[in-house]
Order: sequence, then structure tokens, then C-alpha cells
Amino acid sequence: MAEKLRRGPISREDLRYLSDNRDVPVPKLAAHLKRSKATVVKYLEEITGLRPGKKQFIKGLHDRAFWSEVRRGLLDHEVDYFEQSWRSYTEQFSASTDILPTDELMIKDLIMLDIFAQRAIAEQAHVARRITSLQDDINKEERASVNNRDQMVIADLRTQINSLYAAKSALAKQHLDYQQRKDAKLRDLKGSRDQRFKQIEESRRNIFELIKDLDQHRRRVEEGRIAEKVRLAAERTAKDWQQYHTYEDGEVDKPFLCPEGEVEDD
Repeated sequence: MAEKLRRGPISREDLRYLSDNRDVPVPKLAAHLKRSKATVVKYLEEITGLRPGKKQFIKGLHDRAFWSEVRRGLLDHEVDYFEQSWRSYTEQFSASTDILPTDELMIKDLIMLDIFAQRAIAEQAHVARRITSLQDDINKEERASVNNRDQMVIADLRTQINSLYAAKSALAKQHLDYQQRKDAKLRDLKGSRDQRFKQIEESRRNIFELIKDLDQHRRRVEEGRIAEKVRLAAERTAKDWQQYHTYEDGEVDKPFLCPEGEVEDD
């Protein structure tokens, strides 16, 4: 007879147990607490703010060798964005095939390029606000009477505005460069994974599909030509290995001994 599950609000002791053992698989937690899996998942979400599966993606990120270097180069809000993006990409790609180390490095570079592009956008916004502020100062100065107007201040403000426009243009080019590199990295990532996924799908072809494929005359001729080339190459290599060779130590012998070679010598 199955053990009856407990119902009702969870106790503080059980909550503390879940908090201390949040990395333990849900079925084991549910069995220990005598609660349903849905109840355990619900309280784990409240404790961690993430579904258990999503938390595993982030924990895996923190275990990577590159994470410490990446973490040092990011601001606090950028770390959160990196973790969320990592979780989204790994969830997306792991649904089709396994994620290889090269895929992880490409995902890391992809997210970093995205963050750099966002930085460029933020800097552009800051520069635009600064230009607006300086223009307001110029307008204020020009509204003053001719006697109270300071032309040196106006000239200095316009010089600052021109410099800011140049910086804004450079930031726009920088953002475009990051965006183009990000798009290219995403295409490479999808392309490499699509190619591997295609190979996996092709490897699942059964014998009946192969027989159907060989039923075509053109394919039979092609496969026969390849098989004959392989046979001829094997025969030539076998004959070469049946000949006597002089080794570096001066010894003369056959690298490949077989009855056929000995019969030919006789």
C-alpha cells in the first residue's frame, strides 16, 4: 500500500530543509518530506525564485572555468542579464541536441557581445541627454541681453556639444559593429548545431530507408564505384605491406605477414 502524502501548509522545519537541500532532486525531497512533487516544486520556486531546472542551468554556468573572468568584467545588473540569457540559450539549444564546450564558448561570446551593444546604447543615451543639457545652457545664455551675454561661455559650450556629437557618432558605429558581430555569432552557433543535428537525424536512418535509397540506379552505381575504389586501395596497400622493408635499425622484414604473401614468395 502506497504511503499517504501529507497535506496542508508546510512547516518551518520543512522549509528550512528545502532551503538547505535545494540542489537535491525533487523526487528525493518529496519522498523525504512525504509531500507531492508539485508541492515541493512550488515551495522551491518561492525559496529560489526559479524553477529547479532553471536553477541548474545557472549553477552549471557558475561551475564553468570562464565564469570568474566574465563576472569580474560585468556590473551587477549585467551579471543578472548574463545569467538570464545563459539560461534561455541553454534551454533553447539543449532541447534539440547536447551542448558541447565549443557551443558554451560561443554562447558566452554571444551574450557578451549583446551586453557590449547595450552599453553602447546606454552611452549614446547619456551623451544625448548631455547634449540637450548643454544646448539648454546655450539657449539660456543667448536669451540674456547683449551686455550680459558671455560669448566665451557660449563658445565653450558649443565646443563641448561638437565633441559630444563626435562621441555619439563613434558610439553608434560601435553599437552597429557589436550588433553585426552578435548576429554573425548567432548564425554560426545555429549553423554548427543545425549541421550536427542533421548528422544525428541522418544517423537514425534504418535499413529499409537505405535499401530504398539503393533502389535508384544512379545511387547504386555511385556506391558500387566507391566500394570498388576501397577494395582496390586495400589490395594495393596489402601488397605494399607484404614487401620487405628496411627499418631504421637496419633489420629487414615484412610489416604485414599473411599466408597469401608467403605463398607468392614460394
